Amino acid sequence: MSSDLTAAPIWVLLGAKHGDNQQLLAIAQALNLPFRTVQLQFNAAATLAPVLLGARHLSWRSDEPLEAPWPQLVLAAGRKSVPAARWIRRQSRGGTRLVHVNRPWAPLSWFDLIVSTPQYALPERPNVVVNLMPFLPPVAAEPAPLSWPDRATALPRPWTVVLVGGNSRPHVLSDAAAASLASTVNARVRDVGGSAWVLDSPRTPPAAMAIIEKSLEVSACVSRWRDGEKLYRPLLSQADGFIVTADSASMLTEAVLTGRPVTPFELPMRPDWRWRVASAWRRAAERAPASLIARSFEAAVDLGLLSSVRDLGLLHRALEQAGVLNSSGHPMELAARERQATMARVHGLLGSDRFAV
Repeated sequence: MSSDLTAAPIWVLLGAKHGDNQQLLAIAQALNLPFRTVQLQFNAAATLAPVLLGARHLSWRSDEPLEAPWPQLVLAAGRKSVPAARWIRRQSRGGTRLVHVNRPWAPLSWFDLIVSTPQYALPERPNVVVNLMPFLPPVAAEPAPLSWPDRATALPRPWTVVLVGGNSRPHVLSDAAAASLASTVNARVRDVGGSAWVLDSPRTPPAAMAIIEKSLEVSACVSRWRDGEKLYRPLLSQADGFIVTADSASMLTEAVLTGRPVTPFELPMRPDWRWRVASAWRRAAERAPASLIARSFEAAVDLGLLSSVRDLGLLHRALEQAGVLNSSGHPMELAARERQATMARVHGLLGSDRFAV
């Protein structure tokens, strides 16, 4: 239920990342209450840590003036939105509850609820919920373009749909990775038969996509988003199986929620020194959870001095252990249970025991 009324009890702070915005809007819609979307724009100060920016109006601006009546609940995601969410709560004299999706890059105690997934490895806290999958509804089917019948007829079943992402720190789609992905597609189609549909995304380097197309040796159709052909949603419902590059939790989840087998394709990593230090610190803390190293790591995360490290390998292993990559773990039923439990927590912040999923 959407509303542009300033008196809406829920405000959704939208940023620049499509995957984050998808989750925020999915939660807002599941609440079945009026909500207002607030598009945020950020300046150079937004690169600073939230602990330095505080609850001030220094690093962001909104598409519309923000004024009372203040919301009961703010939904936000990403580091840059944290000062805006805290500013709104300060204007409400502490009456607004804050729900943050993924990792806040800030003290965990600042938020009433954090909804995360395994790749962020957040520590266990009463206000932290770690779901196996991002909060995304199943993708609705869309009609295929007019060119579909001729192209589909030329490609034998089964269809392996290859979803190609791109560079997403610390993951990179290098030329070598592109060639390796094409080899993986060739091997899969030779093994299971049929053909492949290969779709890129806005983050896919054109050079990498050219290498993939050149290296394909099996029956395949390559579709580029820049050409304006919208095959992503039609193929989600038509695929017999997927290969998905391991740079986007949202893209991987949308494939998993079809109930068809999914194979993540690991991309190489080029981590900076901060990622290396944080990862080594986290692994040392996991090996000795009662040690001073573990206590210092958790204290640094709690204080917002250290961001949890995004490691999509943790997500892939969790999905594999749950059996949802080959559909034996009933991914749609699991996602529904996670959504229901999350919505119960959010409604608890609103003082309501009625929720929609």
